[in-house]
Amino acid sequence: MRLRECPNSRLFSFTATILVFASVLLSACGFSTSRLVAKGEEHLAKRKFHDALMQFRAAAESDESSAAAHWGMARALENLGHFNDALDELRKTVELDENNLHAKAKLGNYFLLVKPPLISEAESFQRQIIAKDPNFIEGHILQASILAVQNKPESEVVAKVNEAIAIDPTRAETYVSLSRYYVTKEKYADAEAALKRGIEASPMRALGIIEYGRFLNYANRTAEAEAQFTKAVELEPLSIEANEAFAQHYTIAKKYDKAEAQYRRLIEIQENSPESRLELANYFEQIQRPADAINVLNEIIETTPEYVRARYKLGQIYLVQKDPAKVNDQLTALFAINDNDTEALMLRARLRLQESKPDEAIEDLNAVLKKFPSQRDALYHVAQARLAVGQVDHARAFIADIERFHPNFLRVGLLKIQAEIVEGKTEGSLKAANELLEKVRTATPNAETGVVALNELQIKGLTARGLANLELKKYPEAQADLELALRYAPDSSVSMVNLARLHTAKNELPKASELYEQAMSVDAQSFDAIAGLVNIMVRNGETAKAHAKVASMIERNAGRADMLASLHYLNADIYASEKKLPQQENELLQAIALDENYLPAYAALASIFAGRNEIEQAVSQFKTVVSKKPSAAVYTMLGILEESRSNVAAAEEHYRKALSLDQNSPIAANNLAWLITENQGNLDEALQLATASVAKGPMVAGYYDTLGWVYFKKGLYSNAAKQVRKAIELAESSGKAVDPAYRERLGMILAASGDKASL
Repeated sequence: MRLRECPNSRLFSFTATILVFASVLLSACGFSTSRLVAKGEEHLAKRKFHDALMQFRAAAESDESSAAAHWGMARALENLGHFNDALDELRKTVELDENNLHAKAKLGNYFLLVKPPLISEAESFQRQIIAKDPNFIEGHILQASILAVQNKPESEVVAKVNEAIAIDPTRAETYVSLSRYYVTKEKYADAEAALKRGIEASPMRALGIIEYGRFLNYANRTAEAEAQFTKAVELEPLSIEANEAFAQHYTIAKKYDKAEAQYRRLIEIQENSPESRLELANYFEQIQRPADAINVLNEIIETTPEYVRARYKLGQIYLVQKDPAKVNDQLTALFAINDNDTEALMLRARLRLQESKPDEAIEDLNAVLKKFPSQRDALYHVAQARLAVGQVDHARAFIADIERFHPNFLRVGLLKIQAEIVEGKTEGSLKAANELLEKVRTATPNAETGVVALNELQIKGLTARGLANLELKKYPEAQADLELALRYAPDSSVSMVNLARLHTAKNELPKASELYEQAMSVDAQSFDAIAGLVNIMVRNGETAKAHAKVASMIERNAGRADMLASLHYLNADIYASEKKLPQQENELLQAIALDENYLPAYAALASIFAGRNEIEQAVSQFKTVVSKKPSAAVYTMLGILEESRSNVAAAEEHYRKALSLDQNSPIAANNLAWLITENQGNLDEALQLATASVAKGPMVAGYYDTLGWVYFKKGLYSNAAKQVRKAIELAESSGKAVDPAYRERLGMILAASGDKASL
């Protein structure tokens, strides 16, 4: 950046004149650094953490020895959730300024967060603080934290906090610390009493009142919480934290008009800043008003085009809406501003993941991690990408990095659940869900993870645990969790669909149908809802009704090619149940015309061709297509057709060509794994391919069947039986007839393992 050198130096030639003015220049540079630090502090006070970070970083580049710049960066990074980077800046701060006791106390607390906690290092800083100032309260709080980490008796910890209170009985922050300690011990009455003591001791500060309101919200005492937030904003009407907490409360209470009014009040307080308007856009997105969010973001870009955070958010919304063209519009604009923009790289990586291009996503994320090895979001998304290609061990390594660098990042629990699911370890996913729920239960809202975020994690944890129990056929436990998830998110189509699946498994079809209908009314693009409902109709012999339902959904989703392809495929499925092959074929062709990469349609179409013994004609047709436009989907189709006429070598060649174009083509990988297994090929390669297919299609019964058969051929009978049973369970839950070959293979596996009792 230009701030490395004072602009004033351009006014002088390289002569002895420089020496005359040297002292002037140095003082001018110093002023520049202090001005940047002051601006950063101003942004921190207004909770503009990204902008604060930019100012402090510029100050550090202007003067690397500025302890104030590094101290500012540490606090900005902390609020942005960048734990490891904040830790580095805290180290630099205390090296440059040994008298910054606040930095030492914070650094000591950070040492307690790493795994395992660095207790001796924390104790060293605590002793330094007390030696410098025996009445420095955060030093006593740090000592209490050390005692807590050492699992010392509660009485010792509380006594140490009370010593801190005695030093300054009016300091609200100390009571908040005591309350949070009690929460970790599940002593909620004591936690509440501590907050009340803090409010009584400092009645003119909003801090304790805000914290008490958050506590009440988390305890589902929303009416009492609202009263506290009302007091807080009356006491400090211009407080950003108080007004923001009040807005979040209204959001939780689903008082959306009041929440919006509160966010608009924040915009007034912050003088119509782009940061405050971005918060309004975030709010609109959160309550599922994406059109309003997009309008706000476009207004920000129009008035302040240099404010890239609006473009990031706009790209993320379009990503959720599965509108890649508009995501790419934002990416083009971002890379035009900075072709090394790491957040833009992460956005592009997420788009590539959505487009089933995990290898390209990993390439982008590796570029980010090369510059910032501990960047939290990059680590999170690269772990997701590795899971998408079935590389669970790689994913677990990145998960470990997240836990090491960002020990308070609760969302890592979702990755742990996903890793267990990819490996087919239902008991493991159940355990991971319980771990996440326990962490959420004892967590306290903060700047990084507010009440809304904690509620979202709780819902996802309940959903994961409910689905794991459903798979284990523990229906009462599953129902309790899935109903609670729906109660917490009554407008969630996903929660409705999950509960409908439970009722389908229990053969309570009317209740399942009702829930699927509700889900469709909430989300017209919920394919899981329409597919579940149609399957029930087909099971009940109501095919005409099923066709009518699909037709209505096609009308509602006009213009959405990806959704329409799925719907035409579903319609083909109904025709298949009616044994109307011409109509089935027509629907499949429409699906392919809408989305040339919709592989299930190709597979179903191949079955029709094979059934009519029109293989040569079909092969010729698809070879013409692939000669014009090489496509993994078409090569997969050719492989299926060649396999249907027992041309194993040609089938394998086509599947490998498909995978060379798209390494994550699940049908090609699954079918190639089967061919390799049946023809004495490399079983390790077959296992890798089959595992990747399951990761890509966790609801496809045939993939589990293939994986189970590979395990069987490798002599791993327990794993084999588990996977084939999963295939049978999935087929049963879908409402379709179970392929008898699944049961036949399960019998062979059990017989080979000597488990005759289960036959």
